[in-house]
Amino acid sequence: MLSNAIRPASIFALSLAAISPLFAGAALAKSSKDNLKIGIIAFAYNSPAVTAMTDAAIADCKARNWTCELFDGKTDPVATSNAGVNFVNRKFDAILNSVSDNNQLTTVIKAAKAANIPFVSMFSGDVPGISADIGASGVVQGALLAGVLRDKIDLKGKVAIVNWNVLPVLRERTRGFKATVADDKDIQVVEIEVKVPGYVDDAYNQVTSLLQSNKDVKAIVTGWDELAPGVVRAIEQAGMKDQITVYSYDALPSTLELIRKGGPMTLTVGFGNKVVGQKAMSVIADAIDGKPVPFRSIMVRSCIFTKANLPAPGVEPDYSKCTTFTGEIENQ
Repeated sequence: MLSNAIRPASIFALSLAAISPLFAGAALAKSSKDNLKIGIIAFAYNSPAVTAMTDAAIADCKARNWTCELFDGKTDPVATSNAGVNFVNRKFDAILNSVSDNNQLTTVIKAAKAANIPFVSMFSGDVPGISADIGASGVVQGALLAGVLRDKIDLKGKVAIVNWNVLPVLRERTRGFKATVADDKDIQVVEIEVKVPGYVDDAYNQVTSLLQSNKDVKAIVTGWDELAPGVVRAIEQAGMKDQITVYSYDALPSTLELIRKGGPMTLTVGFGNKVVGQKAMSVIADAIDGKPVPFRSIMVRSCIFTKANLPAPGVEPDYSKCTTFTGEIENQ
């Protein structure tokens, strides 16, 4: 009789022991309020736009009392991918990819998904398996730039595009440009692919060679602002600064200064680096907290900058108020 009386209590105790791991797991569930560890991988951290975005993300990370660790791949895609997998193996709470082609990071994305941790990227392409990719539309940016350029050259002439068509956003920019001038039969597009690493010097060298044998070039588009100063220098040394106009993307301070002082540099299409970095951390926080991310491809605003609407020297453009359209420039 005594043993029968004890049996229900014993059964209850065993049942509680069996389900206690479930309660323990729930208690240990991560929250964005915890001191999370975020692993950041960057294919080329030292590229100025990448630096600005990444630094903004790290600053936001620290403000949340999280720990962020950065790996700079220094243009080595294999090292970048390996670093991402290493972050997963070290049980980091999320991975942030800063401008490294997501198509080349499938191993990292699969590892993060298997570990049930968010994989968020900036300007790296929307691919299956990621939590979100934050960035401006390169296609839209290419169209905005082309709209001004084609008007400037009166819909005719040779245009050189100097780019590195490996990163998704750089390919998109070229596609947007080409789509915009597709019906302009008198515009001839010449493409120059720069080498990575060494892309800054290579852009200068290749444009120098181009202008030696092509005296009819009317405009040059650089895939991102870092290439623009070398291209402008090549044009000036060729004695063609009054013939060729230059267009680019990212709105780096150095490029805004080139536009400000006059010469070949005509326009750049920019986006808010800080906005992108901060949004990336916000998305990670939501993903950690189990909140749904409404869009896997999260697009931020692009703005055009010409001499007519430059911000004051040393002042960061206000991307909540700057314009995407030439018709609004005179109202700023």
